[in-house]
Amino acid sequence: MPKVFPNNKRWERGGRLNQKRQVEMSEDEKSLVAKCDGIKQQHPCNNPVFRCSECGNYGCSQEVADKCTKQGFKNDKCLHCGSVDTQIPVMKDDLEKFVAEWENEI
Repeated sequence: MPKVFPNNKRWERGGRLNQKRQVEMSEDEKSLVAKCDGIKQQHPCNNPVFRCSECGNYGCSQEVADKCTKQGFKNDKCLHCGSVDTQIPVMKDDLEKFVAEWENEI
């Protein structure tokens, strides 16, 4: 069984054991988090956008790799540097700044 990180919440759904990271934020703060504009299964993703505190990578978090065109994390692991538990929610106002910083580094 894979290692379960302490900030993951586990619950039974559909007969399978799922893991999902819960962001400890108020409802007002959650409404200010940027939404992913990538495509997931021929539909807009709209999941929250996170950035990595280690490398600056940004994107949504999915349970499976390559599920969204702008995915940056798989569960709690950064897909660029491999760091675990470095997700920081990106607010709508800050998204353009982080995207520009990331594009300049690459």
